[in-house]
Amino acid sequence: MRDKRATNLGKIICKERKKKNILQEELLRGVCQQGEMAKIESGERVPEKMLADALMQRLGRCTDTLEAIMSVEEYILFDMRETLQRHFYECNYEKNCSLIEKYRRHKEADWPLHRQFLLKYEAVNEYRRHGNMLRCRVELGNALTVTFHEWGRMQILNYYLCSQELHLLILIAFFMMPENEVRALWILTETAIYLEERYYEEEKVKLLPQCMWLLAEHSKRHGDWEKVEEYSRRGVECLTRNGALPLLRELLELRIESLRNLGSDMCEIETLQNQLDSLVAVLARYADWVLRMDDLSKLHYFYHEEEVSLDYEMLRDIRKNQGISQGEVQSCTQGSLSRIENGKQAPSKRHVMEIAEELGVNKSYYISRVQSEDYDLYELCHWRNQAGFNYEWDKAGAMIDMLESSLDMSNPLNKQYIEACKIGDKGVRGVIEPEQALSGLKKALGYTMPDYKESKIRVPSREEFVILSLMVSFLRKLGKIKEGLQLRESMLQAFSESRVEEEYHTNSILLLYMNYGELLETIGQLELAEEMDIHGIQLNIWCGQGEMLGKILANLAYVYDKSKTTDKNSMKEVCLWHSYQLCLLMKRVKVAKVVEECYQLLFGKDINAFHHHPHQTAQTDLDSSACPSPRKFPPAEHPEQ
Repeated sequence: MRDKRATNLGKIICKERKKKNILQEELLRGVCQQGEMAKIESGERVPEKMLADALMQRLGRCTDTLEAIMSVEEYILFDMRETLQRHFYECNYEKNCSLIEKYRRHKEADWPLHRQFLLKYEAVNEYRRHGNMLRCRVELGNALTVTFHEWGRMQILNYYLCSQELHLLILIAFFMMPENEVRALWILTETAIYLEERYYEEEKVKLLPQCMWLLAEHSKRHGDWEKVEEYSRRGVECLTRNGALPLLRELLELRIESLRNLGSDMCEIETLQNQLDSLVAVLARYADWVLRMDDLSKLHYFYHEEEVSLDYEMLRDIRKNQGISQGEVQSCTQGSLSRIENGKQAPSKRHVMEIAEELGVNKSYYISRVQSEDYDLYELCHWRNQAGFNYEWDKAGAMIDMLESSLDMSNPLNKQYIEACKIGDKGVRGVIEPEQALSGLKKALGYTMPDYKESKIRVPSREEFVILSLMVSFLRKLGKIKEGLQLRESMLQAFSESRVEEEYHTNSILLLYMNYGELLETIGQLELAEEMDIHGIQLNIWCGQGEMLGKILANLAYVYDKSKTTDKNSMKEVCLWHSYQLCLLMKRVKVAKVVEECYQLLFGKDINAFHHHPHQTAQTDLDSSACPSPRKFPPAEHPEQ
């Protein structure tokens, strides 16, 4: 039986595959059976997230734009994978061994992608414990063979590869470099070419900088400074274009060193040095663990933009917000629904969606800001949002017109996105009155959140969150600060009460911290505002993102400007300087201009006349040990199913 809620992702995969003239057997090679692939494309089966990610990545597409609704069992495995990847560099190898063993006890551990993942982390973990480089490289090759048996004999451009396979190739080249430099360079070069030719920006940024860094380091050892400059420049451009942090410091250092050796323009070198100094100072102050990573650990620090929700939490919150008792739900018995809502019973995905539909909320397993079978429109949404983030209103408006003419506007998700974008853009620019904007946004929110209540809301989707945030900004313009604060607190509470870690709602949570901190600063709650801003900075770095660092640092500068504590008040100038430099580094030129104007307003001078000592600043600023990371180290034990 076809499930209408499963067809969207399956049709996207099918359409992208046919557009690129890829056969089913080429796309599924090593990761699933042809029968399963046929059911996915026809909408009869919903792939688990790891398989969905791999198939989309083999098509060169990014899955970060798709929000995944997961069962408890799938979330436990997802969280284990993220924990192993992100905390590998914490050097707690015994804990990692325990986590791997727990993973192996799940039935999915024998599936190809899961087995490959476990073999990869067993290999690098054993290398950490015993230092056998040759054995590690062999075991990494065995892991790659699970899905890519021919990797050692054929050019990779003859195949379609997911990010996990490409990361294995990079790790193999890293361990191969000391003994077989020629082969290692060939693997890295081929992997870089593959990424450039096959992957779109949002997925490319996770791995291309790793190739560029290793190639630049090799060229430096051989004194080829022109190659160092080329590779480091390409790596930096890829990262800053996408607002990503992993390896940005290392690539900037290589770029500056190569430019000095090539006798390049000192003005360019000084500009880059200022940006590097600010980046290092901010990392030292808020996330010094990034500066302590060794080379292998750096290859496991990823740009991260996942969006995940739990199905049972969604059902529970929708029902409660609508004031419906468990006994009133017709599509499930009261006892069964009670167990589902407590996470003790795992219903089928079809049953979850039937209950949600009865409650008036029609959700897909994989959702995004819009609903379409054309993935290019998801990409267009991404770039429209980037244009809005950078205050490029004409560009954003043109993209909205393109989306409106291409999307099915009878779909509530599409209608919500287009209306919210138009209202938000007009309201921010003052084209319509705040009351009119607020009314329109509430109407748009109701298309997907009919259970909305100001005092108690469920975990919102990305677009629902953006609408709620815009509503707060218009409440503020109307002078309704108390109502705006209550809505922010309800949003924060919804996320904090969820079992899902906050880094799996990265974009929403970062925007929440930034805007909530700004609102708290406005009403004089400086300590709480500082706490929100600092947590936002740390989460930004934790997830490998740098796009919002400049904005949050600017908010923090205004908190310190109002502080009566001498040491904090003295930090406002440094915060604005770092904000300005990081905005320039991330190519947020218009935002940097706003920061420059703020600096002029506060200090009555040009920001470029400011001279700083970044390392000394890192010592005298807030003690980083007093600012807890978003997730405690070492990784917490994971509960069994």
